[in-house]
Amino acid sequence: MSTYKFLLGNFFWLTASRLITKVVALFSLPIVTFYLSPKDFGIIAMFSVVQVFLSSFFCMGFVSYSGRVIYKYERVDKEECKEYLGTIFFYIFLFSVFWSIPSAIFIKPLSVLLLGDMVFPSKYFYYVPIAMTFIMSIYGFSSNILLDLQLNKRLFYLEMTQFILFLPAQLIGLIYLKFTVWDVLILQLIVQIIIMFYGLWLTKDWLSFSVKKLKIFKEAMKYSLPMVPLNFAGWIQDRIDKVFLNRMISIDSVGIYYAGVNVASQYSFLSRPISTTLKPEISKRLDSNAPNIQSDIKDLFMLFFQFSIFLYLAISLFSKEIVMILLNVRFHECYKIVPIFLLSIIFSELTGIFHLKFIFKNKTIWFPITLLLASALNIVMNLVLIPHYNIYGASLSKTLSELFVLFITYYISQRLHKSNYHLYQNFIPLGISIIIAFMVDLHKFRFWEFIVLKSIILIVYMAGFDYCLKKYNKIYNNLRGMFVLNALAFLRKNIER
Repeated sequence: MSTYKFLLGNFFWLTASRLITKVVALFSLPIVTFYLSPKDFGIIAMFSVVQVFLSSFFCMGFVSYSGRVIYKYERVDKEECKEYLGTIFFYIFLFSVFWSIPSAIFIKPLSVLLLGDMVFPSKYFYYVPIAMTFIMSIYGFSSNILLDLQLNKRLFYLEMTQFILFLPAQLIGLIYLKFTVWDVLILQLIVQIIIMFYGLWLTKDWLSFSVKKLKIFKEAMKYSLPMVPLNFAGWIQDRIDKVFLNRMISIDSVGIYYAGVNVASQYSFLSRPISTTLKPEISKRLDSNAPNIQSDIKDLFMLFFQFSIFLYLAISLFSKEIVMILLNVRFHECYKIVPIFLLSIIFSELTGIFHLKFIFKNKTIWFPITLLLASALNIVMNLVLIPHYNIYGASLSKTLSELFVLFITYYISQRLHKSNYHLYQNFIPLGISIIIAFMVDLHKFRFWEFIVLKSIILIVYMAGFDYCLKKYNKIYNNLRGMFVLNALAFLRKNIER
């Protein structure tokens, strides 16, 4: 039971952070989309494209090696773990400085290649993605080790500080100071610099340095080097759709697409805390050969998948209402891509669970191989679908390529270390949810009739979800029982007062 309490505590801090930041950010969208046009959203998205492209090389994959070190040493030898983490940070800093130089030299032709004929108000904006990439390399290291160490309370402080610094300043700037999109980009950079230093301060007690540990370079490169093509393939998978939309359609289409992706990504405010709580725990149990690990993997996978399906159904059913309430009328078209793009996020997170077997067996070479195959498929489908279907073609290309990488990763992970996930049985509720979401959208009802119908569907699905998991999932049963007991104890305590 103490393990479940620990996992629930981690889930609480991650959920609290996501809930506050995502929900408040959502309710700020009417203001943001009033002052920023689809073109402005497109510019922000395209700057992110350049930044993520550069980040493929800056860290040389060393951030991923820090997770492997934590899983191996944290519960065995903490001092050893700290020395390894300090050495990894040293190498990440060196690599980031090194790659900043050629990036600065070639940033203009790279910007022309990725951004097309976008006009900047000043030549200095060419270098904003480089500065942001350097900062995010350090910040990414700090936030990742907090996740892998399961210090989620500290991660809560880090993410809340970033949120508090950025969102109010952005709103004040847009409303009162007449900020343009270029001012917003500079504000993001300033806030991220502050957060980078705060992240390092939060992790300082887990970073020490030993010259002797510099010898890990060879082992770390053997593990991390496959991550470089993996990160590049990830960039293709996640960002190439925006490059093609900008080239083939317009920057405004990129902005509308980006808005739809942001709405769909709200799914992660509950799903991501679960996955980031479960994955380190599964990895540590695999490494320590914990008893009942196979049964736990099956139950944890089923629990995560079915919870994801419930979230998918809820967001898909109400995507039109969410977009109409939260976004300016110029962005309303994006609601139709939300259910499509949402599937790609679910498939991606499920693939992340199968990736744990690659790490466990130290077969990280499969990361870039599987993702490069999916990225090639994504490029072909974007080229074929975007000219005919605009943003719908881009979202469909992303989803189908993520489904492809899910199945191929599942197959390889099973060859490396077999677990009975009941994958195909878990897909049945997803198929039903997709049919329900799209069938409901085809029918025409009055607004309140629609709301009532969708609410009834969700309540019925929730009841079925609870019944099936209570019957077939031991971990859900234990968590549910613990939650009920704590709720009853809380009520009894308040009644006695």
